Amino acid sequence: MKDFARDFYRSKEWKKVSTAYMTSRFYLCERCGSPATICHHKIYLNAQNINDPEISLNPDRLECLCQDCHNKEHSLKRTITRFDDSGNIVGVKKSGDEKQFERDRDAFDEALKKMTAQNGSESIFRGRVI
Repeated sequence: MKDFARDFYRSKEWKKVSTAYMTSRFYLCERCGSPATICHHKIYLNAQNINDPEISLNPDRLECLCQDCHNKEHSLKRTITRFDDSGNIVGVKKSGDEKQFERDRDAFDEALKKMTAQNGSESIFRGRVI
């Protein structure tokens, strides 16, 4: 949790609004129907809007989510590279999009290998050798 949000998520106001919202949705995920555990803000909160009750406490801007759907919502949009104090790379956290691309690419490569092994590359590509 980001420092600017800590007090908000511990506030009586948030606990009251989030509990009422989750109860109104029967604690069921609004995306998949599984048991929900998280009251999610549809508009991401930041230091500029967290104190605006029209955004942070408005039930119309909330969503009841299970852990899996919440994780999907917050999957990385970009790859993050971490550096130590000397500027050396100490870790890379790939984005959800990059991970999906790699899974799709690997699945395609595997399917192509199987097809090539069964039929030969020339029959697959109509005489074009790759």
